[in-house]
Amino acid sequence: MLNARERPTLDEALAREVNPLTLDQLLALQGVDAQVLDTRDPADFAAAHLAGAINIGLGGQYATWAGTVLSRERPIVVIADPGREHESAVRLGRIGFDHIVGYLKDGLRSLESRPDLTATTERVSAPVASERLATGGPLAVDVRSPREREQKSVPGSVSVPLNHLLERVQELRKDRPLLVYCAGGYRSSIAASLLQREGFSQVSEIAGGIAAWETAKLPVSAG
Repeated sequence: MLNARERPTLDEALAREVNPLTLDQLLALQGVDAQVLDTRDPADFAAAHLAGAINIGLGGQYATWAGTVLSRERPIVVIADPGREHESAVRLGRIGFDHIVGYLKDGLRSLESRPDLTATTERVSAPVASERLATGGPLAVDVRSPREREQKSVPGSVSVPLNHLLERVQELRKDRPLLVYCAGGYRSSIAASLLQREGFSQVSEIAGGIAAWETAKLPVSAG
């Protein structure tokens, strides 16, 4: 009898359960350990985002990386481009992340009156990154897979693959500037947001990743 009853699809269930939240409601949830997931494009996230939010853009391998870096034990609050909130929730629900408690009403516009809550992530061009690295100050952090790194990497960079970043974060110093990079900029945005959430205040990204580095005809290392 139970099986014969008409049941809502996952999409319908999530559409009903994912509710708009005010900024104050979101902050209250964040204060009790909810995960704030910003699903906007990495470039938009870098320009301005809620401090402590994790960026996993809908335009990349969203479900894969959400399943890798988000906790299944803690509630999730979504920040998305207006109109894409339910897509963000449904795509998470399809991989078993159905503990989404709501989304920020009006998206990042809700933060316009609260600049004190807003953070940015610096994205520098490959030539600028090269100049900075030449001074010996920043550390380049490669968050790609070991197989990708075997082919080419930024000279002097350290390998901390994104899927192991949180478990190895203690290997990085908070008092040294970090220049994070990946293949093209998607994973580095996830990594930078995670590092910022963990208290790293000097985090920048190499815009365009190793592809931009090569385009600028900068030297690469193997391994």
